[in-house]
Amino acid sequence: MTLNQLLDAAPAEADTEALTDGAQRLTWHAYRDRVARTAAVLVDLGVAPGDRVGVHLPKSVDSFVAVHAVLRTGAAIVPLDPMAPPANTATVVDEARIDVAVSAATGDVLGRLGSETGLRAVLRLGPEDAPVAGLTTRSAADVEASPPVAAVPVSPDDLAYVMFTSGSTGRPKGIAHTHRSAMAYARAAAAAYDLSPADRLANIAPLHFDQSTFELYAAPLAGASVLVVRDPVLRFPASLAKLIEAERITVWYSVPFLADQLVRRGGIDDRDLSTLRWILYGGEAYAPSALAELMAAIPSASVSNVYGPAEVNQCTIFNLDEPPVGDEPIPIGGAWDAAELLVVDDAGDPAATGEPGQLLVATATMMRGYWDRPDLDGQAFVERGGRRWYRTGDLVQARADGALVFLGRADNQVKVRGHRIELEAVEQVLLAQPGVEACAAVVVRPDSGEDHLVAVVSPASAADGVLAGAAAALPRYAVPQRAVGLDHLARTGTGKVDRNAVARELAALPDQG
Repeated sequence: MTLNQLLDAAPAEADTEALTDGAQRLTWHAYRDRVARTAAVLVDLGVAPGDRVGVHLPKSVDSFVAVHAVLRTGAAIVPLDPMAPPANTATVVDEARIDVAVSAATGDVLGRLGSETGLRAVLRLGPEDAPVAGLTTRSAADVEASPPVAAVPVSPDDLAYVMFTSGSTGRPKGIAHTHRSAMAYARAAAAAYDLSPADRLANIAPLHFDQSTFELYAAPLAGASVLVVRDPVLRFPASLAKLIEAERITVWYSVPFLADQLVRRGGIDDRDLSTLRWILYGGEAYAPSALAELMAAIPSASVSNVYGPAEVNQCTIFNLDEPPVGDEPIPIGGAWDAAELLVVDDAGDPAATGEPGQLLVATATMMRGYWDRPDLDGQAFVERGGRRWYRTGDLVQARADGALVFLGRADNQVKVRGHRIELEAVEQVLLAQPGVEACAAVVVRPDSGEDHLVAVVSPASAADGVLAGAAAALPRYAVPQRAVGLDHLARTGTGKVDRNAVARELAALPDQG
């Protein structure tokens, strides 16, 4: 089976609910029909098998429909962050050679993309549906008027989606998954979490975050329904708790921050969340004390720490049998059924128990490679024992019981609220701001509160206004939360800014923790 056959084959009754965002509700029959009609419009716009189509929509029923409609045409999806600065979006559109997009953006944004990139056509599924100058334009009315089309046959090894992350030099990296790798993940996830038509999954992650593939693909494979949680609801934990109760959600998957906010600010003592049977978290560490509070607050749910770079989807799992005690980090566990793991030292030899090493992964859920980046492929993959392994770049340590503990990145890529951020890319933007002579992007991890990024710039006078400039050039999640000015930044013996020393200096400043 390939991804574009998932909806038609979903083992669920046609008249039961398949998808909702709280505003729109679709049965499986209506979901399939909307997808098939949307695919017809895309075909009319010239989309063909092998093309890349941008999906530039906020989370909603429409975003899920658009993803499956693109797959139905035989094309590949490229999720585009609707909150990203237009310049960032334009870079991805160019990099992926996208000429058709599904979008809810304003006419100004779409017009700019049309003039600055190879984009030639757009299906508008937002509040505005007027034609955009320079672009062939279709609207929701065209979807309703179009006859449904059948899924275009594809090979399991055909491209299914390309998910872009920032590159250390500012050039985005496209993680290219095939139907085979995506289906391998969907099957493994559906089996690991016992998904069935009785389940209702909460989609928390946006399309451009790899966690969303769980609800996009594993859910229909099992016939489970999905609640797409809109971004405005996520900003108000009490509203989120109310929605989970009302929709009787059974499986939740998010970064720790959102689950923690639900416990601390969601008023869940007054809510019946007993339908939640499994809470999955990943993307970053969960403070043990906070995790214990979550497990005490929602005792009906099993809790699992899941790990896996977007390049391989999930590859490890650690199931918590009881709330953690103490402050030891929660392990990422061991390989789930779909993966094999190997921890190697700097020489490439297997690391001894208790010794840090880089994690390698061999799995059917692994990407085909990076989009148009053979240079990165050469660094990312290694052949061992006749198998292809992915170098995660993550450092781990095996405990005596075999469970792996995540130690950090081997390079300077970090995660904040589950988003992968490369510090050099942020620093290049900071250095481009007026008056900045030197800078360091530092992740602050306070004992209480949330991890956040701080821009430390020199001279001190350059700190004013630097964040506004960064916000215009970086994705929202990569913009530092605050800026600190210092007259001088510590440097290494080779003359480079010493980020670690700057971080220590920042921590020593009054009220800067």
